[in-house]
Order: sequence, then structure tokens, then C-alpha cells
Amino acid sequence: MLSVNVSSEHESTMNKKNVEQQIEIEAGNVFRQIGLPNPEERLRKARLMNVINVAVKRRSLSQKDAAEAAGLDQSDISRIQHGRGSRYSTDKLLNILARLGIDVEIVQRHDKGGELVIEVRELSRT
Repeated sequence: MLSVNVSSEHESTMNKKNVEQQIEIEAGNVFRQIGLPNPEERLRKARLMNVINVAVKRRSLSQKDAAEAAGLDQSDISRIQHGRGSRYSTDKLLNILARLGIDVEIVQRHDKGGELVIEVRELSRT
């Protein structure tokens, strides 16, 4: 189990307050644990963005070079690198991986406790 402090600013017309909240993260889908909508889709997209980020880093590509190779703007690569994937569908991320020449395998299954497990791994080329 991982314990995380989450800070957020709440602004009113009179003052700003920093509110800190303690969240305990267990194994499984963090997006479900913190109550975000569509947790499975968020996890799937996070896994895909992670594969993109690892491949870009391994190839030592700049954001500009990665964007060119993927047919995107540099700002899109920046968003992906920072985990801000709300504007990208799973299909869009799969297309980015294809344009970068990255083969992936996606496994979606239920564990013994009934929790949905989503795994994405890059396949090595032979």
C-alpha cells in the first residue's frame, strides 16, 4: 500500500486555502480508488502513454522529433509525457504507437478477486 498526500488549492472570493488530503493507494486501479469516472479507460490510456514515453526516451528523441515521427504537434507529445491524456482516445494512442513503429500487446483480464487487470507491453521485433 502506498500513502500519498494530495494538495489542492480552493479559491474563494476572499482568500486561498491549501487543502491536503491523505489517500492510501492499494494494488489495482488507482483511478477507481480515487473515484474518477471511467477508471478502466483511464488505466488503459495511462498504460499506452507509458509505452510511448518509454520508447521515446529509449530512442533519445526530443519532443519535436517524436512529434514529427508520430504526425503530431510537440504539445501533444508533451501532454502524453506528462500523463494528460484526456483528449486522446485509446484508438488515437494506438495510432501514435503504430506511427512510431511500436508493436504492443494488450491483455485485459479479471484477477481472482474480480478486479479488471489491464496490461500493455511493448513487443520486441524479431
